Amino acid sequence: MEDGDESALALWQRFRTLSIEKYKQIYARLGVHFDVYSGESQVGEGMSRAIQMLTDTGLLIEDKGAKLVDLTEHKLDKALVQKSDGTTLYLTRDIGAAIERYEKYNFDKIIYVVSSQQDHHLKQLFKTVELLGLPYADRFEHINYGLVNGMSTRRGTVVFLDDMLHESKEKMHDVMRANEAKYNDVVDPEHIADVLGMSAIVIQDMAARRIKNYTFDWGRILNFEGDTGPYLQYAHARLCSLERKAHVKVNPDADVSLLTEEVTCDIINQISLYPDILAASIKSLEPCTVVQYILKLSHSISSAWETIKVRGEADDVAEARLLMYWSARTVIGNALTLLGLEPVEAM
Repeated sequence: MEDGDESALALWQRFRTLSIEKYKQIYARLGVHFDVYSGESQVGEGMSRAIQMLTDTGLLIEDKGAKLVDLTEHKLDKALVQKSDGTTLYLTRDIGAAIERYEKYNFDKIIYVVSSQQDHHLKQLFKTVELLGLPYADRFEHINYGLVNGMSTRRGTVVFLDDMLHESKEKMHDVMRANEAKYNDVVDPEHIADVLGMSAIVIQDMAARRIKNYTFDWGRILNFEGDTGPYLQYAHARLCSLERKAHVKVNPDADVSLLTEEVTCDIINQISLYPDILAASIKSLEPCTVVQYILKLSHSISSAWETIKVRGEADDVAEARLLMYWSARTVIGNALTLLGLEPVEAM
């Protein structure tokens, strides 16, 4: 391919096109859209320019015909950029890609979302870009993540995201069918099962700090109790049901001074923290900050459910309590949306 062999390039282009079409289908199911699909295999003259820049700056050294950058004084070992047969490596293409991307997008920040297994490689890339004196060297950031252990589906041990989404949907559908009375009342149960299945996988993946490895467990992630995606969706749907069945409407001017119970004060305080939670999550680039927050809020709502009622209460008290529950529901729904999930209103 690097030599421009037309048959090899045509075959690569066919595989690439088919792969991207499949990616788009899967990502669309998750509500994800990418403006551009571009990888290191598409780097053009940036590679040769990278080699020339490394040569011109004196960073490139030869060892038995191979070309490398010595980063040992930075505790990053020697980085191979070209084999003795002239074949380029990931580092070469990543440097070339960085050059081409800056010239095309003039980015303020470029974030590499790559597993922790590539920590060393990304450190070598960033240090090399810095040593090249590129003016945008301080705009690079690596967002790493840990590994998932124990993954398997009915089709085998090699797990594809498409298979995971399909199986999680089927498993959630089985759980829903177990309660026939409720199942018959659900509008479009296929769609709800799909959303619940995706919620189970996404919340499992985002519940802890991204660098932390975890063991995938179908039984745990599909549970409607505990710190799971289905639990969060159930909490949101339950609050929606409360609004529908209440004898009063949501009144933004309700007298909240009537909310004097310890549990209501705690819930109101938690709701007020949402902007700070978002700011902290943006700063740390850790989705778990949002996930843990709405899990805690959902648990607090659950603990208030039996004692802080709306139905059967005087209108002024009912309005105050409904406004609190509505605010909690809005925050949970917004947070789920922020995490890429569709909040369920009935299930």
